[in-house]
Amino acid sequence: MGTTLQGKWVWIWNWRRCDGGDATRVAARLGGAGCRGVLVKAYDGSHWFDQGAPWREIARALKAQGLAVGGWGYHYGQDIAGEAARAIETVEYGEADLLALDVEAEFEGHPQVASELGERIRSAVGGDYPLCFSTFAIARYHQAFPFEAFHRRCSSAAPQLYWNAFGWPMGQALAWMYEDYAALGIKSEEIFPVAGLYEEGRIPHPSPQSVQGFIGEAAARGSGGVSFWSYEHMDEAVWQAVASVRMEEVKGMSSQEFQQLSDRLEQLTARVECLEAEAMTLRQVPAAPLETYIVKPGDTLSGIAAGLGLSDWRGLYEANRDLIGGDPNLIRPGQVLVIP
Repeated sequence: MGTTLQGKWVWIWNWRRCDGGDATRVAARLGGAGCRGVLVKAYDGSHWFDQGAPWREIARALKAQGLAVGGWGYHYGQDIAGEAARAIETVEYGEADLLALDVEAEFEGHPQVASELGERIRSAVGGDYPLCFSTFAIARYHQAFPFEAFHRRCSSAAPQLYWNAFGWPMGQALAWMYEDYAALGIKSEEIFPVAGLYEEGRIPHPSPQSVQGFIGEAAARGSGGVSFWSYEHMDEAVWQAVASVRMEEVKGMSSQEFQQLSDRLEQLTARVECLEAEAMTLRQVPAAPLETYIVKPGDTLSGIAAGLGLSDWRGLYEANRDLIGGDPNLIRPGQVLVIP
């Protein structure tokens, strides 16, 4: 089975809250952050999700800007036929490049429901279509969840690694996720983790350094792509952190090598910030007033230069060429010359 979640992706929940639903602006923001694609919510359970425009139109507008576009929907496991139908229509009618199934607590303890949902969708979209499931990142705390049932029918997994909500260091959360998924038989190259780049209540935005570390660590461990929840929740600091790391540049690095790269990047960032502060200070210093000379009747450049103590009239001419024109002998009374 193929996968297309390579590189960096961003999830979209409410299209109208993402730069007003302007596909050009959304694509520019994603392109500036080095993102390959975007996952847009298409349905919720057995119903289409209201995005203010048909999902296919949104997807086509984003594709026209050069982005890959995946569809995703939240599944409740209550109306299997209806939920599967919306998922299949997102692929066939909506022309989604991939499909992500958001499957969470409702499926715990219900492996047969998970199997039926996955089988209905897989049989309709075909064996090679990129289908992923997105759910709990730390499997040891969700042993009743039917990981195996979804893994058997999906080509990849997108664990929701929201370390800011967990209250854990990013590195610890990431290590446990890979450890738990390996125990389930899910290989690192099948894993495309999702970072929670949001702020909610007492949950803060993750630090830019942890976001950079997340991208690099995931690549170093063998994941070919990562994604971020979500466009409407990301602040400028995390957008810049996402933009600062290119996955293809750190792919195959060890964790230690990536850490060294991150340290150098942090040092460079600090130097740039220092230079920007110095430049701001310089801009605030008032410029010294220019010395000038007003041309009088009968003046010549050589005479003016001599009277000002300049060694050569040519320097005076070059400093005022735009004002005088091509002939240095044609200066006019009233012209204000800058003295070099």
